Amino acid sequence: MKMIYLCGPVTGSEQAEYFFDKVEKKINSAAKSNNIEIHTVSPIRSCKPSYDWYKAMKCCIPAMVMCDGIALLNGWQNSKGASLELNLAQDLHIPVVYIEPPLDDLSDLFTAAPETLRYFNARLVQFHNESVEESIAENRAIAELANRYLDPYGFEYIEIHEGE
Repeated sequence: MKMIYLCGPVTGSEQAEYFFDKVEKKINSAAKSNNIEIHTVSPIRSCKPSYDWYKAMKCCIPAMVMCDGIALLNGWQNSKGASLELNLAQDLHIPVVYIEPPLDDLSDLFTAAPETLRYFNARLVQFHNESVEESIAENRAIAELANRYLDPYGFEYIEIHEGE
């Protein structure tokens, strides 16, 4: 079973518990209906509400590094903790998946999740090989990229690394 850490803004958000719970239910429901085995690890469950930011990060980071991948939730860019977790995940080669991609700026998406760029480029090559016009090919690849992240299909490439 793949363990996926949910990475997003927690501190200062009165709705964080609701937000993480909603996303977690969405991922688990979609995973179950598609026969994908995923266990989500939420920072909301890892920390007590009374923890300050420093104590929360000391609690969340060990939980994150034990996971097979991380899922970036909207708003991570405005979170000091989520940015720290993302940088650490990239340094440790932990795969990153966006749950809801920032399609207004694909460069942020490709920087945070290089495997997404590989997927996007592979689709462009395939469309090119099928003689699809360049502008149509790019729009189709963007549309497929958006659809890929509406459900947790982005997790299928994450390998389980037990015992490392």
